[in-house]
Amino acid sequence: MSSENMQQLPIIGSQVLTACGSKENLSKNTPQAKHEGEWIFFCTPACQEEFIQDPENSCLTSHSDSEQE
Repeated sequence: MSSENMQQLPIIGSQVLTACGSKENLSKNTPQAKHEGEWIFFCTPACQEEFIQDPENSCLTSHSDSEQE
């Protein structure tokens, strides 16, 4: 995969959009996962774990569906 397809991790302290659509200030403890070359941030470790176990049926799926409407 080329480096232009890989999203770099934002700077600590910058505002990021979480999988559920809220905005959070990124910290070293912000739950996150890399999926298809992009960083995804979560409000809680439980949501992160749900995503890691089943990305296709996680909170990210319901959020992205609502963005397409």
